[in-house]
Amino acid sequence: MISLFIALLGYVLRLGREEMGASLAMPVASFVNAYLSWWLIQYVIRWQRPVNYGWKAALAIGGCMLISFLLFTLNSRFTGVRDRFELLTRGRQLISLLLLGRGLVIGGFLYYIAYLLSMSAQSQQSSLENEQLKKENLQARLSLLQEQVSPHFLFNSLGTLRSMVQEKAPREFIQRLSEVYRYLLSNRMADLVELQSELDFTEAYLHILQERFEAAIVTEIHVEDKLRTRKLPTATLQLLIENAVKHNVVTIEDPLNIFIYTVENKWLVVSNSLKRRNKVSDSLGNGLSNIQERYRLLAGLDIGIAETDKLFTVRVPLLI
Repeated sequence: MISLFIALLGYVLRLGREEMGASLAMPVASFVNAYLSWWLIQYVIRWQRPVNYGWKAALAIGGCMLISFLLFTLNSRFTGVRDRFELLTRGRQLISLLLLGRGLVIGGFLYYIAYLLSMSAQSQQSSLENEQLKKENLQARLSLLQEQVSPHFLFNSLGTLRSMVQEKAPREFIQRLSEVYRYLLSNRMADLVELQSELDFTEAYLHILQERFEAAIVTEIHVEDKLRTRKLPTATLQLLIENAVKHNVVTIEDPLNIFIYTVENKWLVVSNSLKRRNKVSDSLGNGLSNIQERYRLLAGLDIGIAETDKLFTVRVPLLI
């Protein structure tokens, strides 16, 4: 529509000239010029490269100027309009300047419109995402309030059960289970927790797993002390460990090795030996997507996932 408007406007302004009124070649060329320029500008604006809008504007408008010049040259071969312009302007250099000037004006006008439309679309998209996030947050809070009674009752019951048991191993297991529930209750409303708190929780969770699988799970943790105050989404390690256990064979003859360590002062890495089960049962399959989505919403970052014949590795950013 914008291209058609520009073409009609140019045609109306030339109606007073006999040579322009007799031919539709110029308005058609103007329409094609504006149409091609518009699609070039759209492509440049949507270009997913680390280039700011200033450089995009220069590139788009420069392309529009080139399109204007090339279309005029092509059109002149069939209509003879170049000769008439040369008579009016007395020089090809002046023609070139006029063509480049026309491309500059049209390109600048179209880029300004495209930029405003792009900013409006981004603003609407951000508003929709914020509204969706608010809705999901309210739904999550409502679910937590509805389920609050049951976890507290279970946590208190575990404390009572531990006081009734005298054997060391069962008491230790109950204690670790209580620590897991204490962590979940304390941080259920928190978006981020310190790495040290997450490691303490993970230690309790691993104790429970090792009571179940015994020597079939082997873990190694190497985390730099200076990074223990960094933050990450709640229960990230638990989800990654649970994912490893669910999708791999875990036996004493073929133990599951889990390595937790930090690299480059900004990444927490969880790597496990890879021997996939033939069939995974009782698996929601959303552990990794859950972590990825929380990082995207909370920090605008992505997690790293790599797989080889022997290892499955996930890297998550440590936040300040």
